[in-house]
Amino acid sequence: MRKPALGLAFSVFALIPNALAQTATEPSGKDVWNTLWNPAMDPEKSAHAENVQIKRDRVSITLLDGTIQFARPVNNVVFGAVFHGNGRLQVDPPNPIEARQLRLFTKQDKLDMAFADATFSFTDDFFDEVAKQVKWQPGAASDELYANRQKEHEELGGAYFPRLFKGALSGDRKRTAYFLADLKTKEKGWVEVRDDAMQLEEIRIGRWGDLGVVKVHDIWMNFPAGGRDPRHAYDDPAARLDFLIPSYQINSTLADNADLATTARVTVQPRYSSERVFLFSLDSNLRLSSVKDSQGHALEFYQPREQKNRYQSYGDYVAVVLAEPTQAGKNEILEFQSAGKRVVRKVGDGNYFCESFGWYPSLFSNELGVDEAAFRSDFELNFRNPKKYSLVATGHKVSEAKEGNQILTSWKSEIPLAAAGFAFGDYKIYTEKVGDIEVQVYANNQPDDLLKSIQNAFDNPLGQLAGGPDSSRAPGAAIGNLTAASMTKTIGTETSNTLRVFQSYFGPYPYKQIAVTNIIGSYGQGWPGLLYLSWITFLDSTQRHSLGIQDQVHLTDFFRGHESSHQWWGHRVGWKSYHDQWLSEGFAEFSGLLYVQFRQNPKEFLTQLRKEKELLKMGDIRSHEVESLGPIWMGQRIVSSETNGSSYQNLIYSKGGYVLQMLRMMLSDSRNPDPEHLFKDMMQDYCKTFDNKPASTEDFKAIVEKHMTRGMDLDGNHKMDWFFNQYVYGTGIPQYTWHYQTEATPDGKTHLTGTLARAGVPDNWKDAVPLYAHVGEKTFRLGTIAATSPSTPLEVMIPGKFDKFTICDNEDMLADIKQ
Repeated sequence: MRKPALGLAFSVFALIPNALAQTATEPSGKDVWNTLWNPAMDPEKSAHAENVQIKRDRVSITLLDGTIQFARPVNNVVFGAVFHGNGRLQVDPPNPIEARQLRLFTKQDKLDMAFADATFSFTDDFFDEVAKQVKWQPGAASDELYANRQKEHEELGGAYFPRLFKGALSGDRKRTAYFLADLKTKEKGWVEVRDDAMQLEEIRIGRWGDLGVVKVHDIWMNFPAGGRDPRHAYDDPAARLDFLIPSYQINSTLADNADLATTARVTVQPRYSSERVFLFSLDSNLRLSSVKDSQGHALEFYQPREQKNRYQSYGDYVAVVLAEPTQAGKNEILEFQSAGKRVVRKVGDGNYFCESFGWYPSLFSNELGVDEAAFRSDFELNFRNPKKYSLVATGHKVSEAKEGNQILTSWKSEIPLAAAGFAFGDYKIYTEKVGDIEVQVYANNQPDDLLKSIQNAFDNPLGQLAGGPDSSRAPGAAIGNLTAASMTKTIGTETSNTLRVFQSYFGPYPYKQIAVTNIIGSYGQGWPGLLYLSWITFLDSTQRHSLGIQDQVHLTDFFRGHESSHQWWGHRVGWKSYHDQWLSEGFAEFSGLLYVQFRQNPKEFLTQLRKEKELLKMGDIRSHEVESLGPIWMGQRIVSSETNGSSYQNLIYSKGGYVLQMLRMMLSDSRNPDPEHLFKDMMQDYCKTFDNKPASTEDFKAIVEKHMTRGMDLDGNHKMDWFFNQYVYGTGIPQYTWHYQTEATPDGKTHLTGTLARAGVPDNWKDAVPLYAHVGEKTFRLGTIAATSPSTPLEVMIPGKFDKFTICDNEDMLADIKQ
C-alpha cells in the first residue's frame, strides 16, 4: 500500500498527443517521474561498503562499514541509493563566515558527525565513484527508506524531487549534475549535503529545524566549489539558469468569491541546448489544467499537492516536460492555464487580499541563491473583475471597458519589471500629482473583517461586558469610523512627499505613476508603481491611540517612507542574490528614517535610529545578541530554528540601514551649503549605474570607492575593504570611550589633546570617528579621527575657543559611545 499512497502525493498530468509519443528507448516524462517517485531497488547492485570515500569539494563522506544498495536506473541514469551501517561526515569550512555559522548550529569548528542510515539522490557520477570501491553482492528486493525520505522531503516543501527529475532528463548531465546526501546522525537527526552544479554556490550543508508552527531549512554552510570567492559567485546571476523570461501576457478573471483563473503566456528564452524539463515557481493553490507550447501541443506537467490552508507548503513549483529538447537562444512561448482559491482571499465586504507572489509562473526558486529581483520582464496584464469593484495593477493602464457585469482593464509595463502585482476591491480613489508623476490612493470604502470586529467591539461595549470581569478592554472609548477611505488624501499627500524627498537624494522616480492601497496584513509590499500598505497606517492618530498602538512615527511616517523607497531599492535597482538583499531592505530602512527626519525633525530621526541599534543588541530566544547572529551579507540564512522569527528583519533591515547612515555621515561636507551633496552624488550614481539592473554588494562597494573621501581611506589604498569587511561581511559593535582636555592659547586657539579608546571588537578594527566642537548652541563637525588601533591619541590646535568636544553626535557610527 505504500507505493500507491506515495504516488498520490503529486498531481500528475500527462497530456501527450500520439504524434509526440516517446520511443521505446526514450522514456516519457511520466515514466521517469513515476520511477523516481516509486523507485525499485536493484538486488544486483548491492554491496558491502568498507571505508568507501565520497568527496564533494570540501565535503568528505565516508561509508565506514555497512551495506549500500542502488535503485534500478531510469533513462540510463542510476539516481538513488540507500545505506545502512556506520559512516562519517566531515567538512572543513572554507572561510570564517561559514565557520561562524557552523558554530552557531553545531558548536563545532569543523563539522564531524557520525551517521547510521543514509539515502542518496543524484544524477552525477556517484554510482561510478562507489562502484570502483566495492564488490557487488546479492541484496534485498526492496528498501522503504528511500521512498519514505522522499515523502518526508515533500512534507517539508523542499522541492528536491523536481530538481532530480530535471537532471534525470537533461541532455547535459555534467551541467545539470545533482547530488543530495541525506544522513541520519545521532546529534542532529537527518543532515543534508547538497552539491548542485546549477547553483552558483554548489555546496550546501544543513538540516530542517522547527520555527514556530513550520519547519525551516537551517543552512550550516553554503559556498561555491573550487575555492571561488563567494563575494563574486553571483557576479553573473544568470550564468547557470536554464532560461530567462523576456515577457509575459497574463489574462486573469477575478470572481466575487475571490477565485482566480489565469491564462499566462510566458515567453521563455533558453540559455542552453538539450534540456527537456523546465522548472517554474507557482503557488500550489493555483491548479494547472494545461500547459501548451507555441505549436499548441499539450505538455506534461507536474505540481505538488495543493497547500490549501496548511502552514507548510508542499512546494510551489511546476515541472514542464518539453515536446522537444531546447535550442539555446530559440524562444518558446508556453501557455499555462490555472485556477484556484486562496491566492486571492476575501477579507471583508469589498475587501480582498492578493498574495504578493506566486500568482503567475516565474523562475524556479526552491532555495536561496539567485533572486528573481535580479531579472526583468515585460508584462501585459489583462483583468476581468466584477464591475462594482476597481482594480489597479503594475504598469500603465492602457484600456478600460465594461462588458455585462464585468469590467475589463489592460495594463502594460513601459520598461521591463522585476515582478507584477495587482489589487482590487470596493475602493475610494484619490489622485494628485508630483510633477509628471500621478499618485493614486485606492482605499477600501468598507472595513475589512478585522477592522469590522474592532469597530463592533468599540460600538457595542456591552457585548464585551457580557464576557464578565475578564473582559480585556474598558468599554466606552470613541474610535470613529474605521475605514481606510477616510485617509485617502492624507496617504496621497504623504506618498507624494516621500517621492519628493527620495528624488532629491536618489534620483528620478522610475515610473510614471504610483498607486497605494491598504491591505489587511501588518506589513507592506512594494511592487513597481504599486504599494500595499498595512491597514494600521490608514488609521488616524486618534484611532491608533485608542487601539493602544505605540510608536506612531514608526507605523506612519517611517513605514510609508520605507515602502515608498522600494521603488528605488528593489525595483529601480535590484539585487543579485540573497547575499545582496540588504541593499534593498537596509536601504529602505534608512530611507524610512530619512523621511522621518524631513517629516518630523532631526531629533526624531536620531530617536528612531537609536531604536534600530537597540534591536541589534537585543537577545533572541537563545540569548544570542541579534547583531552577532551573522553578517548582513548572510541575508535570509539568518532565519533559522536557532533564532527568533524576527531576527532576520531586526538584523538585515536595522544594520543595513545603519551601514548607509554611516556612509552618509562619512561623506558629510560641512563646508558646502548642502552638506549632503557628496552622499546624494553617490546614491544617484548608484541608481544611474544600475538603473533597472541588479547590483551586488561588491558592485555597491565599487560605487562607494568611486566617491570616497580622503578621510575614509584608512588603509591608504583608496579601498573600502576595512569598512565592508567589518560592517557587511563581519559582525561587531565597537565601544568607544573619549577622554580629552583643552588649553586656551594666547593667540585665541584651543590646544586639544585626547585619547580615543576602543573595546569589544578585534584589535585590527578601524573606524573614521567624527569629532564635533560645541560653542553655545552651535555645533561644528571638525573632521574624523582615524581610529586604526585600540587606543588612538589625538593632539591638535584648533582656531577659536570652544565649550566642549564630542564624538558621534549624530549616530554617525554603529557604536556604543562613552564620553
